[in-house]
Amino acid sequence: MTPFSRILLVYFLAVISANSNADCAELNPGTLHRTTHTADEQKSVIASELISVVNEYILAGQMPDPHGRSKYLAAKVFYYGHALTNQQAEKQINSLYRRWPNRKYGQLEEHEIFAIQKKRNIYKVTGSYQYDLASQGEHLIGKSRITCVLEHAPSGNRIIGFDEKLITETTSYSRD
Repeated sequence: MTPFSRILLVYFLAVISANSNADCAELNPGTLHRTTHTADEQKSVIASELISVVNEYILAGQMPDPHGRSKYLAAKVFYYGHALTNQQAEKQINSLYRRWPNRKYGQLEEHEIFAIQKKRNIYKVTGSYQYDLASQGEHLIGKSRITCVLEHAPSGNRIIGFDEKLITETTSYSRD
């Protein structure tokens, strides 16, 4: 494992296991300590940008080209528990597309945004969304819970860590 992969793995695991009340500061202008009005506005703008990136990533899953999603991922990404290059992650996305050629996704719901303490410009976005996947003779619908770790940089926002879990009580699988 390369040094960059190890660092990314440590960051992502720390984010996943961190208690949001103890280790993360929620990016909500109403609950953060106010320092200046412009700082609160900047936090709100960053939060909006990050939610937008996650929503765009989710909705890009409806497009037939896997590059629609992979363009939101960093060059090196911790993807479903593995340190991968963008191209390797795109291959996994393509595998999903072959398995479920018809895909519909809803907007990010119940989202929460956290600034990672001691890691400048790194944020965690969690939330859920609805999915409707179909293949020849099969149908899968329900909700999924996602966790995205994003880097907010002047060159743009990139997903550096991604994981999701189907919410079992909402999942319905059927064969036609």
